[in-house]
Amino acid sequence: MEEPIQINGDQENPIHFHGKSGEFFSIWIVNILLSIVTLGIYSAWAKVRTNRYFYGNTELSGDRFDYHAKPMQILKGRIVAALVVILWVIATEFLDPAIGGVVVLAFYLALPWLLWANARFDAAMTSYRNVRFSFQGRLIDAYKTLLGRGIIVFALVIGLIVWWVFALQSGSSGAAFNVTVVIGAVIIGFIGQVWIIHGAWQYFINGYQFGENKVSATLKLGKFFQIYLISAVLGIVSLLALAIVGGLLVFSGSIALDSLDFDSLLFSIGSVAVVFAVYFVVLSVTLVVTSYIVSQTRNYVFSQAQLENGETPLHFRSTLSALGYAALIITNLLAQLFSIGLARPWVKVRTARYVAKHTFVLGDVENFITQKQAQGVKSAIGDEVAQAFDVGIGIN
Repeated sequence: MEEPIQINGDQENPIHFHGKSGEFFSIWIVNILLSIVTLGIYSAWAKVRTNRYFYGNTELSGDRFDYHAKPMQILKGRIVAALVVILWVIATEFLDPAIGGVVVLAFYLALPWLLWANARFDAAMTSYRNVRFSFQGRLIDAYKTLLGRGIIVFALVIGLIVWWVFALQSGSSGAAFNVTVVIGAVIIGFIGQVWIIHGAWQYFINGYQFGENKVSATLKLGKFFQIYLISAVLGIVSLLALAIVGGLLVFSGSIALDSLDFDSLLFSIGSVAVVFAVYFVVLSVTLVVTSYIVSQTRNYVFSQAQLENGETPLHFRSTLSALGYAALIITNLLAQLFSIGLARPWVKVRTARYVAKHTFVLGDVENFITQKQAQGVKSAIGDEVAQAFDVGIGIN
């Protein structure tokens, strides 16, 4: 076991991931084949095998984590999730648009419950040193934080639109007024989105426990605004730079628009290459901006969180870098693209190792005292429905 490092009087305990691509590839390929043969039924066992491999290969202070979900729990949840998705598709694609609207509204009304259920199940199925994690956040608080804030932001935007419509009808609006309304709607939307995200992080991070020891953190809204403002500036500047470079190429004669044969343009290898190049650059810019948000938010939240333990709580540190994380995501994407998906095991192991390398627990882990807590979470329905719709908040 690696000796912890002393940082400002606290022991810095690194996280280690011991998984290997070759090992996980054999698990992954068997999971894929058996899931196909069983028409997806084995996918529940595949998820459990995968999670047990990754949890079991994650080490902190000489001990490893464990995953306790049973395949039948997952399978029952997936059956319900599949039925929900089928009903969703039928309602939104084949039935009356009004019915589809009701289904969409029902989904958003259920979203706080899905996120809450996802957090509860994932936490309850995780343990370290035979002590389970749990999520104790109240469902009513999830609705207040997520749906409540969302309704307020939505109401403000709708109010602005209604005001604009009345101004148009009265003839008192002009070009400057219209521009002001659009800018106002964008500002309200941006501020509202950051406000909702801040509330979600505040709610979820303070809901986790390890045994009977609570995780607590006070997150500043201003820090979230700083992160998202910088990311917005990065995105806008990058796309403007791309547009300027493209314009210079056109006007310098590097791309002679007047000589292009537009009837055969789509079939030109050169034009296809240009389209793919532009798409890749825009995608890369998007991934860099997203990586900045993910890495800086994680670093900040971890720096503010602590696990209560009397007078000697444990603290956390995350050192993800925006460029490093972006490079990881982009190369992962390219590897999966050019390997037709066969690099997936290498990508998952590589990502887990990178995240573990940049995660630390500060404090005396060896002498940390906690008590086991009874777990009452047995159903994976909410968890599987949340994953079917690709919603969830991962604090890992």
